[in-house]
Amino acid sequence: MTKARVLVFLQFGLLGALLMVPQDTSVDSPEIFTWLAPGLQILALTILILAAIALRPALTVSPIPRADAPLITKGIYKYIRHPMYSAVIAIGASIMLLNPTLITYILWILLVLTLMNKAEYEDGLLRTKHQDAVKYQLRTGTFAPKLRKVNEIS
Repeated sequence: MTKARVLVFLQFGLLGALLMVPQDTSVDSPEIFTWLAPGLQILALTILILAAIALRPALTVSPIPRADAPLITKGIYKYIRHPMYSAVIAIGASIMLLNPTLITYILWILLVLTLMNKAEYEDGLLRTKHQDAVKYQLRTGTFAPKLRKVNEIS
């Protein structure tokens, strides 16, 4: 239980820290960053909505699965095991792109590492709770769809 709380605290703390880094006006960021950031925000919002719809019976901020929740493998979860974490990574990246400083790069990397740890922890818990979790985890990407060879696609 403690590990779950620490991971959730780090996730939201790092995202909040990214938002609170003062804008560095001396940094001349590439113009493409101003185009990429809103695109990442739209992508993140879309992923969050699709994930919330698919995850309804199992929705929780904690990496600890709800006791009565089924293993969700439909909707966006057919392609990505942790789409909500993917969305948080995209939101963090958009914030970083709008204020590209060493501090925001470090905070974003720490956020990604935290979410990787959280996903690994959650995957382990799901394996102990659901017998089909191993098969699902092997065929589905963690934060993005798994690339497959043409002859593997069916």
